This record gives sequence, structure tokens and C-alpha cells, in this order.
Amino acid sequence: MITGFNTDIRHNDKVYHIQTEDKGLQNPYIESLVYVGGEILASKKTSYAEQMKDGIDEKWIGGLMEQQHRTMIAAIKRGRFDAPADQTKSTPLPRPGAPTILAPTPEPGATSSGSTPIPDEKTLDQVIIDYLASEAESEHLELSLLTQTDFFAGSPVELRVATKRSLSQNPIAAASIEVKVISTVEPPRVVYRGKTAADGTATVRCTIPPFRDGTAAVIISAQSTIGNDEVKQLVKKKK
Repeated sequence: MITGFNTDIRHNDKVYHIQTEDKGLQNPYIESLVYVGGEILASKKTSYAEQMKDGIDEKWIGGLMEQQHRTMIAAIKRGRFDAPADQTKSTPLPRPGAPTILAPTPEPGATSSGSTPIPDEKTLDQVIIDYLASEAESEHLELSLLTQTDFFAGSPVELRVATKRSLSQNPIAAASIEVKVISTVEPPRVVYRGKTAADGTATVRCTIPPFRDGTAAVIISAQSTIGNDEVKQLVKKKK
């Protein structure tokens, strides 16, 4: 089972906690939960049972987790969850392998008897679909790894990264690149800072700190005038 993601986001004087985790190969789906004040506001599940038939690895599952986690964070920042979804509406069951978005559970004492749905009110899955559509139409930074590299505790690493515009795919020069190592036993540590060249690429050379206990991850982030992006990788221990 892969280490999950936990993020706190403050939006409109509320703190949203997003938790994304992999349920494991015996129960193959990714689940994201959004909490406000200790109560679950929304839940999103994505099954990868069908993809298992073709063979998948931890990197593929980790990428799916990261994409779903970032989608939920961005949706909160853009106010997609400011108005609660109509809890009296139901949605059809998705096809196998398709993402499933569950409406929030009604609060105790709430009743839907005699209520008339507002025509413009959207269910939670419609909100997510609208967000994805708007995200696809807006120009933003995309960060990608040009070399697939394993990160081992206590070892040097070299990799190339690239930053591009999402729509035109033009390279982004002078984007700020940062590599940070986070762990369950030590404070976060920045091991690299630099900028992309004219072709939008950068060569990252750094050393991953040694860890005897706990787990660690590498966060590679990029920042520019049109937005930010990041990639996460788990740190492995030498055998």
C-alpha cells in the first residue's frame, strides 16, 4: 500500500482537510475525503480494478493518487465546494473503473420532504466535471520528469525536468524549481533550488538525506507567473 496524501487548505475562513489514500491491491481503489470541522463534506473514489488486468506498478498508482488529490485541492481553492450539493439528487452508477463521486451525507435533523430542487443547483459530481472542464481550458504550468529516477535515502540523484504551458505546450523559461524532502521523523528539507533554461528544462543534482526510521517523500515543484505544479515520489531505503 502506498503512503497517502494529507493537506489542509484554508478557504473563506474555513479549513478543509483533504485525505487521499490507496486501499491496496486487495481493495483496488483510490479514495479522497474532504473534511471540514472534523466532518466529511465530500468523498471521491476511483477504482483501478480494470487496469490491474494489464499490469500496474506503484508509480502508476501513485500518479493516480496525486492527480485525484490535486484535483480536490484545486476544486476547493476555486470555490467549487462553497455551496453544498443537492443532497436529494441521486446519480446513476458509473461503469466499472470510472471515478465515483459521492454526495455529502446529510446532517442530523435535515429533511428533504416537500423540498423543490433549485434548477441551477448542481450535484457534487457535476461540480467536479465543471471544474475539470474549466481547468482544461485555462493556460497553466505543467511540470514533467524527463527521466524516471528512483530516489534512495542517502544517495545522490540526477534527473531532468521540464516546464510547459498546458495549452500551447510552449516551454516556460526561468521557472523556479525546488526539490524538498519530507519525512515522518524530520522537518522538511530543501535539497535543490534552480531555474529552467530557455528550453524550459532543468537538470537537478542533489543528495537525498539518509533516513533510518519512518518514511520519506520527494516533492519536486515548479513556480511561474501562470501557476505552479509539483510531482511527488516516495524515497526508498537501500536494502
